[in-house]
Amino acid sequence: MAAGPVLAVIDRLTRRHPRIVFHVLTAAGAPLYRDLMERKVELALSLVTGAEAGADLVVETLFDDHFVVVAGSQSPWAHRRKIELAELVNEAWTLLPSDSVASPVIVEAFRARGLEPPRTTLITPSLNLRNRLLATGRFLTVLPRFALLLPGKDPALKALPVDFPNAPRTTAILTLRNRTMSPLAELFIETIRAIVKPMVKRR
Repeated sequence: MAAGPVLAVIDRLTRRHPRIVFHVLTAAGAPLYRDLMERKVELALSLVTGAEAGADLVVETLFDDHFVVVAGSQSPWAHRRKIELAELVNEAWTLLPSDSVASPVIVEAFRARGLEPPRTTLITPSLNLRNRLLATGRFLTVLPRFALLLPGKDPALKALPVDFPNAPRTTAILTLRNRTMSPLAELFIETIRAIVKPMVKRR
């Protein structure tokens, strides 16, 4: 999320207002909600699961998205017109840790095709490390499709033409109910709405 929608907002706003300073933290699940409740952050951008409904949070949906299988542009798979998921089982994969949102999606997708999930060569939360491995042309990963549509996306990454069954996940802005936002937080929210709107329509 930080390397996708958040980065796009920061790029746009710092071009217009070069003296703005952002503090970006990466977290998920309970730590993220705790930071919001304790007012350590003003807002969060996150995939939501429904668990947020009972919290004292305002959830504004930005878009729904699917996960896709991604390779580097140097990968032999990047030049195929159609790929069966079974063909990718024995490839080298770099994926997020098991407690991430994407992990159960991957397991469900493979099992929906009667396959066991692939053996992961490298498990890491580091997007930079995963992208560097993808650039070698040897590794595969799973990313939200929106990450490949945003301005400033990595041209070395390509979604593969493989049917990867998974339900859409909702990305939303989370804010604390009854908390007055700072002008910068309001500007951030307005900007991300503007950035995602044309891409949502295009999709």
